[in-house]
Amino acid sequence: MSHTLFTAAGCARCKITKRFMIEQGIAFDEFDIKSEGKEDFARFYRANRDAIFRDEDGVEFPVFTDGSVIRQGVGVVIGHLIAGDGLDGFIGRSVLHGEWIDGFDISGGDPSRAEDLIQVLSYLKQSRLKIQLTTCGRNAALLEKIVARGLGDRMIMEVKGPAALYESLTGRGIDAAELEQSIRLTTQFGEYLFYTTIAPLKRSLDQVSYLSPEEIGQTAQTIEAATGSKKHPYELRAFDFNSAADAALKSVEALPDSAMFKYRAAARRYQVMTEIKK
Repeated sequence: MSHTLFTAAGCARCKITKRFMIEQGIAFDEFDIKSEGKEDFARFYRANRDAIFRDEDGVEFPVFTDGSVIRQGVGVVIGHLIAGDGLDGFIGRSVLHGEWIDGFDISGGDPSRAEDLIQVLSYLKQSRLKIQLTTCGRNAALLEKIVARGLGDRMIMEVKGPAALYESLTGRGIDAAELEQSIRLTTQFGEYLFYTTIAPLKRSLDQVSYLSPEEIGQTAQTIEAATGSKKHPYELRAFDFNSAADAALKSVEALPDSAMFKYRAAARRYQVMTEIKK
């Protein structure tokens, strides 16, 4: 099986990926899109346009293919080379640039692949990238290992709501002790943020309503109980209807901006630094 890596001259993340492949003894053909590989990538892009991410800044490099799969971005490529699709859910596209890299969801993958994820994070950390992680509270044992090894620089934790409502909000429940453990571990990062989305949820087969201000108060209280402190950065966010997979949730009327102040007041009883995301 042949490996192809499309790179861009001056791309630090391309250099990290190349170094990893060389160290692992993985042979590959490199095409620099800013020199002799420009036309090769143009042909590849035309043939695989739907599989390659591009935003207003252009295509993210490196782009890797083995002829059957296409992977893009240093974290995704190295994760694939280590574990195939075993880290899907843990590693996604990074939207941060420069020295920071993100796209790592500690709650999103198979915890049996924890050591593979740690290998990826360790390599990126050794390559002097600053790592931003996310969690919603699941896989706390994995998060504890990451904290112990100093493999993250910033944690963004979405506390979905009180533990008892996780199943209604996400389709999957969470143990209250695990949620609190993840909250405690989050505060051990150099930078961290808690946030909750004021989301609609199915209360019954025929009833859909938003999290209430009281339930947001309970969520903030959970953070206080887990950490013993009322002084954590905590953010309340409006629900993005475009993100809803369930049509029933999309049918709910949007909350007016003024309603957010009731939620903030309820949360500030337990987290005095609560703010509304603008």
